[in-house]
Amino acid sequence: MTMTIDRRLLLKAGTFGLAALSLPGAALAFASARGFTHGVASGEPSADSVLLWTRYVADNDARLTAELSATPDFAKVVGGGSVTASGARDHIAKITVRGLKPGSWYYYRFVAADGSKSPVGRTRTLPKGETQAFNLGVFSCSNLPFGWFNAYGHAAARKDIDLALHLGDYIYEYGPDVYPTRTQALAGRLVQPDHEMITLADYRLRYASYRLDPDLQALHQSVPMIAMWDDHEIANDAWKGGAQNHQDGVEGDYATRRRIAEQVYREWMPVADLSPGDTLWTSYQIGNLATIIRTESRLSGRDKPA
Repeated sequence: MTMTIDRRLLLKAGTFGLAALSLPGAALAFASARGFTHGVASGEPSADSVLLWTRYVADNDARLTAELSATPDFAKVVGGGSVTASGARDHIAKITVRGLKPGSWYYYRFVAADGSKSPVGRTRTLPKGETQAFNLGVFSCSNLPFGWFNAYGHAAARKDIDLALHLGDYIYEYGPDVYPTRTQALAGRLVQPDHEMITLADYRLRYASYRLDPDLQALHQSVPMIAMWDDHEIANDAWKGGAQNHQDGVEGDYATRRRIAEQVYREWMPVADLSPGDTLWTSYQIGNLATIIRTESRLSGRDKPA
């Protein structure tokens, strides 16, 4: 990991959350972090393509080279391309690599102009045709202050999981002493910002806080993911016109908050950006074994709950 932050401090942040960075000088050190700050991830695979993700912090937009290989030594690069880590997108870089072989495992990394490299990730394409078995790791409702992300870590350590599905509530929007309360929260697992996330900076910092967790990083590094939000990526009990804990008079316009939440989700998750006319609904074919249909019913069609 090529960062100017002390490695022990980063591990402390990864273990205890960004609250650990309230130590004297720690917040400043994290703010000055440069390079590959949050590992790598992959997602939305098809039989011949997969999306690759990383975050690379520099003073300006940074051009990266994505490399994909059938072997972890990258002796032969079989795919990749050039991609920009844009400051306007919180230094996130994403690229979809196409022309791959169905049902195949690959290794990938990003290389910066100065030669520094990201951690190596492992991903795979979906099978095509006759498929006897395909194993899913299914996750949801991951509230960092409530406890450790052991499930992520155990899944990453297994070698029999082909694909991770995250069904939503990847993060929670609450400030401290809500859900969980301060007495319920695990010591050292308080996240940033220390208030309910509302603004663009709030949502970005909350994802950055969660993505420092080493077990979550390990999961993303080991298998591709298909993900969709639920409500807490936006606000509690979100629906098409509001949310239970959004107050227009105090917290601004809900439509703006929702737009910000969707933007940051697409920045920080290994999911594709949408073009005008694209639909949130799509499907993933697991050979002749199964079809995964990804729906969106939280923000686009749900009425205000009773």
